[in-house]
Amino acid sequence: MQRILKPALLVACVLGFLFGARLLGLDQLLTLEGMRGWVESWGPYGPAAFIGVCIFGIVLYLPEALLLTFGGALFGGWPAFVYGWIASVIGTTTTFLLARFVARDYVQRVFVARWEGFRRFDERFTRHGFVWVFFLRSVLGLTPPLNWAVGVTSVPFPSYVAGTALGVIPNVAVFVYFGGSIARAIEDGDWFTPQLLVPAGLVVVFLATGVLVGRYLLRGDS
Repeated sequence: MQRILKPALLVACVLGFLFGARLLGLDQLLTLEGMRGWVESWGPYGPAAFIGVCIFGIVLYLPEALLLTFGGALFGGWPAFVYGWIASVIGTTTTFLLARFVARDYVQRVFVARWEGFRRFDERFTRHGFVWVFFLRSVLGLTPPLNWAVGVTSVPFPSYVAGTALGVIPNVAVFVYFGGSIARAIEDGDWFTPQLLVPAGLVVVFLATGVLVGRYLLRGDS
């Protein structure tokens, strides 16, 4: 029964999110002007609308870094960071729970027994869940495959939430600041300022580090 129930639930969730995305018009919100118009149409509930869009974006594998950058351009400063952080924690946790409920039993049964690298990977998260989640979030940020990969491990749920809540802070801060810097550059017409070039460089560093860490983990080195 569970073999049918879990895939059916996953399909229902995906369809539900796609239907919600259609209602929200997410395809029109991947531009700054589209997002600005959407947020303004909600009036005082604009921040909540932005958070909802970001959550949907994370679950549906949309470019969440782009959405956070928009937040920095629209809200600026601490408000943009808080909204982006809330959306990041809720969105990644939602994906984690889907992976854990739907796919974890199958992955554990098939891969733990046959792939030594995955077994070591799983043991790390079982013993030091918070440390590993915090580390991976710090360097990989909101990378969508990470939500699913960690969801099929044995990491305790509280460790995942705590590690994610703290680990995404640098990434959210950089992308939000980057977005605010872009907005200022558009207004001033000056694209070669330290306020813009520094966060742009940090974005490149985060992406390059994520690639290196991902390759290391896939090798299953101890």
